[in-house]
Amino acid sequence: MSLKKMTRIDKISQLLIAKTGVSIRELAVELGVSEITIRRDLKQLEQQGTVKLINGVAIHRAAQNPHSTLPEYNLDYEVLHFGDRKARIGKKAASLIEPNDVIAIDTGSTCSYLTQNLPSGVHLTVLTYCMNTLAQLTTHPNYDVICAGGYLYPNTRMFYSPEGISLINRTCVNKAFLSTAGISGKLNVTCVAPHEMNAKSALMESSQTKILLLDSSKFRKICPTTFAYLSDFDIIVTDDELSAEWQGYIADLGIQLLLA
Repeated sequence: MSLKKMTRIDKISQLLIAKTGVSIRELAVELGVSEITIRRDLKQLEQQGTVKLINGVAIHRAAQNPHSTLPEYNLDYEVLHFGDRKARIGKKAASLIEPNDVIAIDTGSTCSYLTQNLPSGVHLTVLTYCMNTLAQLTTHPNYDVICAGGYLYPNTRMFYSPEGISLINRTCVNKAFLSTAGISGKLNVTCVAPHEMNAKSALMESSQTKILLLDSSKFRKICPTTFAYLSDFDIIVTDDELSAEWQGYIADLGIQLLLA
């Protein structure tokens, strides 16, 4: 899927969320494309379960399964099958945090395990757009919390809005902890949806040290949206089941690798 198409589909989703219903013709005019193009985009959103078409009018609807509007990613599945690995990764990643750090925590199940292991009794500033992380941060009254809010996407449990992206861009982060749904053979770091790409890309731009958290099952797995290259990261934290081949790739890129 091209970046242009992903951006257009994301705009369609935002328009439908903001209104009760929008006709195909209105969407075509608003986005400056043909009605045929809009129909193709809406068909894809229908398959994801987030849109219903009635007599040429598109209506946004909540997903039947709130944990997985996209077939490529399911938070509950990830925790059930890889929870032990993710717990070790989260604990290892938390050891990188120092008092008075300004950190950013991405969405994703592995990042939730990081949040569970954040140090107590120290001062931190934490930027996030993840509902799960926000809930966990309430146990740390000595943290300054910055929420990049907006519409809540149930499948990723993240908030997204243009204003939230602007807030990320204005925040100087010294350590960003990001997640990924998969890394392809071309070393593209990917996620499941365009709104994730925008938030993750903004974090990459505003952060001094970029730390990627992922369990070893994500290597050689690719999802629809690329937001970075592996070489863009300073540190990778994964589990000790990572193959020697991938460990060699990472070493050749000069990236610090931490195995949990």
